[in-house]
Amino acid sequence: MEAWTAKLKTIKTLEERLAREETLEARRDHHAKRPPRPCGITIHTGVGCPLACAYCYIYDMGFPGAASPYRLTPLQMAYAIAANPHVAVGEWGTLVAVGSVTEPFLPETKELAVGYMKAVAAYLGNPIQVSTKMPPPAELADVQKGLDVLISVTDLSGRLEPKAPSPADRLRAGAELLRRGVNVTLFVRPVVPDVTDRELTRLLAYARELGFRRVVFGTLRVTAGIAARLKAFGVDVRPYVKELHPRRQTAINYPKSRVVATAKELGFEVLPASCASNVVAHGQACALCRWGPCGDLKKLRADPEEIREYLEARGYRGAGVAVEGLRIRLNIKISRVDKIFLEQATRLPVKEGAGRN
Repeated sequence: MEAWTAKLKTIKTLEERLAREETLEARRDHHAKRPPRPCGITIHTGVGCPLACAYCYIYDMGFPGAASPYRLTPLQMAYAIAANPHVAVGEWGTLVAVGSVTEPFLPETKELAVGYMKAVAAYLGNPIQVSTKMPPPAELADVQKGLDVLISVTDLSGRLEPKAPSPADRLRAGAELLRRGVNVTLFVRPVVPDVTDRELTRLLAYARELGFRRVVFGTLRVTAGIAARLKAFGVDVRPYVKELHPRRQTAINYPKSRVVATAKELGFEVLPASCASNVVAHGQACALCRWGPCGDLKKLRADPEEIREYLEARGYRGAGVAVEGLRIRLNIKISRVDKIFLEQATRLPVKEGAGRN
């Protein structure tokens, strides 16, 4: 299978450029082990964040309020992702999202974040996306053709993000990238009741004036701690959630159809999730989750013979493989690792039969 061959070749290439101690450290890292979700795999450019946005979840997860760069070098990070047995490598491989438990373009993490993206683009070629509340650096224009940059805002006032740069500054920096040919998407995340909706039209009109044409709306997820912080900012989410937990996040029950309708009226393409923006920016397609399928579905192809070759290389014999519309059907049970890899390599869900290998 081409995706498997590309993966092995990439691992070998990076091993030739790293010392043995560096490869061992990278293989011990969670980036080399963590299964990707259907939306892809996240790259942590640092740990912790000082921006203290009222709705942020990382503090309830135990992450600190100060940022430190992640411990792996750019080549080590590329190697860890390539060596992850669940991850498919290549232009149509696993989607990569940069950020997650920190802001990627903080002064402490900016250089490393760009280095990670350049290393993944150069050695793996996977589709990359980055989400930011900072003005994104102009050098992103040189990272990867198709790179998707999400400019994250909640509203134009920024009152729930008091330590972050102003939303207007972020949007203007995103507009500069748009002028340089970079794919930039407005990421209204999260949609906070009685905050986002109060000036949504003004936010969208301003973004459209700057050149934004795509938007993703993110759901607010709360814990008891997040709800308390929002309450201190004058936002009461209790009418939108049945119960609050100390650590487990609960999605609020807010009808996003209202904000979607407003965006469409203003001429925006509304995408169902952030990963859909990554897919569309790279001119690809995906059918792995309930939010899709997304992109140009004619580009989704899976060769049963290639899949059989992969399964034989992995020790399975006599596998029956059929591609049925937007899914792959196997007549045997396979390991979770192999199932995830096949789904990442084809962007199609794998359904297993009752037989045994």
